[in-house]
Amino acid sequence: MSAFGLVIALVATLGGCWHLACATTARGSVDVVLTWLLLTTAQLSALTLLVGGLFRQLNAGALFVAAIALAAVEIVVTRRGGAQVARLRGRARVSVLTPRALRSWRHPAVVVIAVLVAAQYCWRSAMGTFLGPLDYDGLWYHLPGPAIWLQQGHVGHTPQVLWADVYPQGQELLTAFSGAFLGTVRLGWASGLAYLAIGAVATVGLARAAGARRAHAALAGLGILAVPAVFLEASTTYVDFGAAATTLAALYLVLAMGPALATAVERGEDLAPHLRRWFVLIGVALGLGIGVKSSNLLTAAMVGVLTMVQTWRTVRRTRAASMPPTGLVSRLRRDCAGTARLALPNLALMSVPVLSLGAYWYIRTWVAYGNPFYPFTMFGFPGKGSVHDLIITTTMAPEVMGKGKLAATWHSWLLDRERLAYTHDQQPGGFGMQWIYVLLPVVVVAIGLFVLKRRFDLLWGLVLPVAIWGAASPAPWWARYQLVLPALGCVCLAAVLTTVAERPPDSRRFRPVEPLLRRTVAGFVTGAFVVTTATSMWWATQPTNTWTSSGRSWHRADVREALELMRAPDRDRRIMPTAAYAGVRRIPDGRTIAFTGYTRQHFFHLLIGERGQRRITSLGEPRDIADFTRRLRASGAQYVMLSAAGKDRDLLVAVLQDRGHYRPVVRGNGALGRAGEQPGAEVFETGDFTERLCAARVPELVATTGGPGAVTVSLRDACANPLFEVEVALVDDGRVVTRALTNDRGDGVLRVPADLTGRPLVARFAGDGYYGPAEVPVRPAGG
Repeated sequence: MSAFGLVIALVATLGGCWHLACATTARGSVDVVLTWLLLTTAQLSALTLLVGGLFRQLNAGALFVAAIALAAVEIVVTRRGGAQVARLRGRARVSVLTPRALRSWRHPAVVVIAVLVAAQYCWRSAMGTFLGPLDYDGLWYHLPGPAIWLQQGHVGHTPQVLWADVYPQGQELLTAFSGAFLGTVRLGWASGLAYLAIGAVATVGLARAAGARRAHAALAGLGILAVPAVFLEASTTYVDFGAAATTLAALYLVLAMGPALATAVERGEDLAPHLRRWFVLIGVALGLGIGVKSSNLLTAAMVGVLTMVQTWRTVRRTRAASMPPTGLVSRLRRDCAGTARLALPNLALMSVPVLSLGAYWYIRTWVAYGNPFYPFTMFGFPGKGSVHDLIITTTMAPEVMGKGKLAATWHSWLLDRERLAYTHDQQPGGFGMQWIYVLLPVVVVAIGLFVLKRRFDLLWGLVLPVAIWGAASPAPWWARYQLVLPALGCVCLAAVLTTVAERPPDSRRFRPVEPLLRRTVAGFVTGAFVVTTATSMWWATQPTNTWTSSGRSWHRADVREALELMRAPDRDRRIMPTAAYAGVRRIPDGRTIAFTGYTRQHFFHLLIGERGQRRITSLGEPRDIADFTRRLRASGAQYVMLSAAGKDRDLLVAVLQDRGHYRPVVRGNGALGRAGEQPGAEVFETGDFTERLCAARVPELVATTGGPGAVTVSLRDACANPLFEVEVALVDDGRVVTRALTNDRGDGVLRVPADLTGRPLVARFAGDGYYGPAEVPVRPAGG
C-alpha cells in the first residue's frame, strides 16, 4: 500500500466524519467545522490504537480496510431517517461559511495576516519535508516510538526508548497511521496539522463567544497561528500546540454549551439529548488532550467542573421558566438535585471518549513501571523525581536561572522586544513582539470590558482556566508550555476591536467626533498588531533554526542556504544533528544496535533510520563489563554503541581491549553525536573475530585514474576488509580540492577539476581516530 492508499483512507475518513459532524451539531458553522476536525482526528487516532494495539495489526492493509469500512458506516447511517434531516440542516449551516469568510477578506488586516500565515506554513512544510526531522525531542522519542511500533507490527511498549514508553503518544498515533502506508515516519511533522486547525478554529469560536465580529474572530484565529512558538513547531513533531489546541476546543465547547442549552430551554425541548451531544463532544476533545500530553489532566479536571457549572445554570433557567418563585434554600436544594441528576450521568458518558482516547497510555506505563506517571513522583506514586527536578532544572535557560516564576516569566516576555535567534524549543521568549506590545495590554482591557458587560461566563469559563493553567505550570516562562495564553490574547483582541467598532445608543451626541475616534483607536490597535506580528514572524524565519556548516564553522542557515540545502543530495551531511550521525550508515540494514542506559547520544531516530531499517535495543544499566557482556549476548544485537564519556567510559575501555570480540566500526573524529568538544559515541560490531583478527591499524589506500577527470580509490584495512562510509580526499599542495565517501566495497570516486588534470596530486585518508592516515600520489588523466 502506498501514498495513494493513504490519500483514499484520509479522504474517506474526512467524508465520514463530515457527515457525522453535520448530523450531530446543533449550532453554527464554527461548531460544525470544529466537530468535524475533532472527530476526524479522534477517529484516525482510535483506529490506529484499535487496529494496531488491540488487534496487533499495525499495517497499511488493516488500517485501510478499517478506515474505509467505518467511513462507509458513518455515511450510510447519517443518510437515513432523522439523521438525514439533521445532516442536511447542518450542511445548510456550513453553506453560509464561504460567503461569510469572503466578507471577512474585506478587512485589510485579515488579508495581510492570512497571507503571512499561509506563506509561513508553506515554508515550514517545505522544511519538514525536504530537510527531514531535526527537532531534538522528535529525534529522541516522538519519532522512535511510532517507528518501533511499525517494526514490531503493533502499538505497545517501546522499552528501547524510555520517554517513548512512558509519555502519552496520542499525536504519534497519526504518525504511525501515515507511516504504515508510506513505510517511513519522515512526514511525522504533518501529524500536527490537524491540531493546528483545531486550535485556530477553536480560537475563532472563542472570539465569537466573546461577542467578536466575524472578521475580528478570523483575525484571532489567524493570530494564534502567527505566534512564533506555534509556527516554529509546525515543521517538528513537538506536541505542545496539540495540548493547547484540545484545551481551547474543550473550553470553547463548554462556553458554547450554555447558549445552546438556553435556547433549548426557551423552546421547551428535552435537555437530555442536547446534554449528551455536548458532553460526548467535550469528552472527545479531552480524550485527545490527555492522550497528547499529561499536563492536560489539569484541563480535564477544570473542564469537568465547568460542565457542572453550565449544567447548574441550565437547571436554574429551567426552574425559572417552569416553576413559581420559592425560598432561597428550596431553590438551592432543587438546583443542586437537578444538576446532579443531569450532570452525573453525562459526566459518566463523557468519560467514555476520554478513557477510550487517552487512558491507554497511562495504563501501559502503570503496568510496566508501577506508576502511571513514571518517571515522575506524582499523586503518591513513587518515581525518580518531580517534573521540576527531572525536566525543568536540567533544561532551564541561563537567563531565568535563580528567578522566581513571575520574574522569570516577565523576563521571558520582555526578550521578544528585540531580535533573537528563535528555535522550535524557544525559551525564554517565543510569543513574539505582538504579545508584550499589543495582546497583553488588550487582555487587561478585555477583562474590564467583560466585567462591565457582565460577561462573567467569559471570566470563569476562559480567563480563570487560562490563569490556573499558567499558575500550575512548572515553567510558565517556557513559551511552548503556555500556548493557551497568546490564544487568550487573540480572543481578547477580537472582542476589544468589536467593542470599539460598535456604536453606543447615545452616539448621536458625539456624531462629529465619536466615529473618527473609534476608527482611529481600532486602526491603531489593528495596525500595531499587524506590524508587530509581521516583524516577529520574519525574525523567527530569518535565520532558520537549521544548523549548517560553512567550511569548519557551524551556524544557523539563512533562508537562501536552507533553500540550497533542500536541493542538495548531501544535505544530511551538512546539517546538524544528522551530520553528527553520518557514521551510522556504516551499519548495514536489518541489524540491531545496542546501547546502555548511560548513553549521551539520544537521537535514536537517526540510529533507526527513516525507513526503520535498523533496530535498537537498550541494555539497561550494567554494573560492570561482565554484566554488560551477559546483557549484550542476551539481546542478540550485532552492534553496540558506547559513549566516550560518563559511565560508558569504563565499558568502552574494556571493549577496546577485546579486539577478538569487538571490531571498531565508528570511532574517533567520526564518532556518533560528536559536536565540537563534546565526545561522541563509538560503535563496534560484535562477534567472534579471533580467526581474522587484524591488529594493524594502518589501512591500504590504492588510487587509479578512472577515466578523464576522475580518480578511483579503494580503501581497506591491513586484512583486506573494506572501510566503508569514510571520507577520502584529493589534495593539491596541501589544499583539499574534492572529497568523496567510500561505498560498502571500500571504493570511492574523486572528481578532478578540469584545471588540475595532468598535475601530480595526492589521494588521502586522514584517519578516523582508530585507523591511521594513508595517502598515495596520483596523476589524473586529461580529457
